[in-house]
Amino acid sequence: MDTELRPTGSPEGTLDYKVTGRRIVAALLDLIPLVVLFVVMAAAFGDLGKTADEGNGDTFRVSLNGWPFVLYIFLSWAYFVVFERLTARTPGKLLMGLKVVKLDGGRYDWKAVLLRNVLRIVDGLPVLYIVGLVTVAVTQRNQRLGDLAAGTLVVRAG
Repeated sequence: MDTELRPTGSPEGTLDYKVTGRRIVAALLDLIPLVVLFVVMAAAFGDLGKTADEGNGDTFRVSLNGWPFVLYIFLSWAYFVVFERLTARTPGKLLMGLKVVKLDGGRYDWKAVLLRNVLRIVDGLPVLYIVGLVTVAVTQRNQRLGDLAAGTLVVRAG
């Protein structure tokens, strides 16, 4: 079984897609601005602060419901779509030296960006991206479902 992927028409050689550890760290880095956004939106539109808890002391609550929560979900999804379409990488991928490419090594289009990111919902199931992690672990090119459907790879940036 061939483990190298040579992009068509590319003299650069092989694409390094053995980057699972870097992908995990990049995903954790991408959570930072999304958590900050959640807290800011909770402060503005939801519930943020201490509440009295009888018998157990004060507790800290952060919650967002209704249309602000729907807006947060949309903005979180847009974060990935916009960055990946404009730069082929999110800030987390940039910091970890990764980028998203088509299977042939080229830049991918809006259709692939949208398909890859719509499937984040499935990859994230049931919790903590378990489906995505398992799929990356068992596929030859370390692809999650979104990558398989969109014909993309996450590779080490050159």
